[in-house]
Amino acid sequence: MVSTPSLPSAAHEIADSVLLTDEEAEQFLHKFPLPHILETLQRGTLSYQATEFVCAALRKVFSTSYGVQQLPAATPYALEALDASSYALRRLGCQQLGAALPAVSADQQQRIAGALVEALTDKDTGVGCDAAAALQQYGSTQQGFQDLVSPQGAGHQLSAVLASSNPVVRMRAIALVFGLGGQFETSGKILQKSGLLQPLVKELTNVQDPLTCLSALSLLKEQMEQASSSRLQSLLANFFLPHLEQLLRQADSIVKPMTMQVAAALSAAVVKASNTDTQDGNKSSAPATMVISSIKQVLDVNGRDDFSVAEEQAALDALCELGMQQGGAEAILLHPCRVIQDVTSKALGRAPSPDVTLAAVHALATIAGAERLEAVISSAAEEALKAAVYDGAASSSHQGGPAHVLLAYLEQPFTDLRIAAYRLATALGLRGWGAGEMCLHSGLLHHLCNPKTETSRQGCEFRYACLQALAATTRSVLSASETTSDATAREILTAAAPTIQLGVSQGVYGTGQGRAASMEHQVATMQS
Repeated sequence: MVSTPSLPSAAHEIADSVLLTDEEAEQFLHKFPLPHILETLQRGTLSYQATEFVCAALRKVFSTSYGVQQLPAATPYALEALDASSYALRRLGCQQLGAALPAVSADQQQRIAGALVEALTDKDTGVGCDAAAALQQYGSTQQGFQDLVSPQGAGHQLSAVLASSNPVVRMRAIALVFGLGGQFETSGKILQKSGLLQPLVKELTNVQDPLTCLSALSLLKEQMEQASSSRLQSLLANFFLPHLEQLLRQADSIVKPMTMQVAAALSAAVVKASNTDTQDGNKSSAPATMVISSIKQVLDVNGRDDFSVAEEQAALDALCELGMQQGGAEAILLHPCRVIQDVTSKALGRAPSPDVTLAAVHALATIAGAERLEAVISSAAEEALKAAVYDGAASSSHQGGPAHVLLAYLEQPFTDLRIAAYRLATALGLRGWGAGEMCLHSGLLHHLCNPKTETSRQGCEFRYACLQALAATTRSVLSASETTSDATAREILTAAAPTIQLGVSQGVYGTGQGRAASMEHQVATMQS
C-alpha cells in the first residue's frame, strides 16, 4: 500500500522538475500506480497544496512519450476522476481524457466525449473550460465533429446542456458549438441543420421575457465577434438574421434597440464576407435590406415621433455597424426607403435631442467612410450621399450649406460634438465636392488651418487629420486633367491650396512638429 506522505513528496519533486524523462515517468507510475493515486486523492486526506502537486506531477508524467503511451489504459481512471470531490482532480481528468481521445477506439471516443459534455456543467469554471477545450480539440477531427453534432452521438447530451437553466453553462456550451462551426468548409452548414442552435433561437425569439431575449442577443453578438473565420460569421449570420427579423417586428422598446444593433452587426459580417468572396457589390448589400427597413421606421422624420432617444441612438449606431463596410454603406445610401435622408436631417438639420444629433453625425461620418480604408463608393451611392448632405443642411437652423453647419458644430464648447464634426468633415473632405464646399467657406477653412482653434490633444489630432484629408483631395484634384476633374472644385481648391499647405506645415500643434503622426488618406473617387 502506498504511504500517503511519500506520494506528495515524490509528486512535488516531479512537479518542480524542469525536464521529466520517460524513465522517470515510468518509475513514478511504477511506485505509485494510478489506482492507488486516485484512491489517495479521493480519500481527501491530502492538503490542498499536496493535491495540486500530485495533479501537476500527473500532467507532467502523461506529457512524456511514455505517458502518452499509457493514456488509453488510463482512461478509466480519468473518467472516474470526473466524479471526484477535488476540482483539481476533475480538471486533470478532463485534460487527460482530451489527450487520450485520439488514441482510443471509436466506441471509447464516444463514451469519453459524452463524459466531457457532462463536465461542461461542472460547478467549477476551470473544469468546465477544460472540458470545453478538450471537446473543441476533439471536434477538430471529422469523426469528432460528427460525434458532437449527431443526435446518435454526444450531440444528444450537448443539446441537453444547451438547454441548461444555468446561464454560465449555457454560454459555455454555445461557445463550443460556435467553435465547432468553423472547423471545416462544410461544418457551418452541418451545424445549422443539427438543431444545436435552436436553444439560442428559442431564447432570441422569446419576446415575453425581455431579459432572456437581451441575454441571448448579447451572447450571439459576442460569439459572432469571436467566430474563427468570416465564412463562419457569414453562415451563422444568414441563419440568425431571419429570426432577428421576426424579433424586430415583435420587440418592444426595451429589446428593439439591441436587436437592431445585433442585426446590423450580423448583416455587416455577411457584407464583409461577400466583399471578400466576390466583387459584386449588389450581392453583398442584400442582407442589410431588412435591417435598414427596420431602422427607417425609427428614424423616419415624417413618421412616428414617439420613439425614444435611446431607440434613435441605437438605430444610428446600427447604421454605423453597417457603414463600416463599403457594401453596407452603399446599401444604406441606395435603399429605396431613403434612410440616408433621415440621417442627414438629424445630423445637419433638426434632431429631437443633442444626443441624437451626436449619434447622427457619427453615423453619417462612418457611412461616408471615416473608418474605412478607402472612402470610395459607387457613383450612384456618391450622388445619393451628396444630395442627402445638402438636403440635410438645408433643413438646419444655420443659414448656408453643410460647411456652415460644420463650422457651427466646431465652434461649440462640447468636445464630443467637435470630434464628431471633425470625423464627418474628414470623410466629406476626401471627395472633390466636399472639399470644395468646405474650402469655399472661409471661416471653416480658417478654423481647420489654425492650430489655435483646438487646445486638447484629441481635438488637435482630429483637426489635423481633417486638414490632411483636404490636402490629399487638393493634390488629387489639381493633379488630374481638367477634363476629368470638377471645374468648380478645381477652381476653389486651387485658390485654397496655399492656405491648406501652410496649415499642414504647422503640424498638429502649430509648432511645425507632429507631422510624423500624419495619416495617408485615400481620396474618394467615384466608381461607375
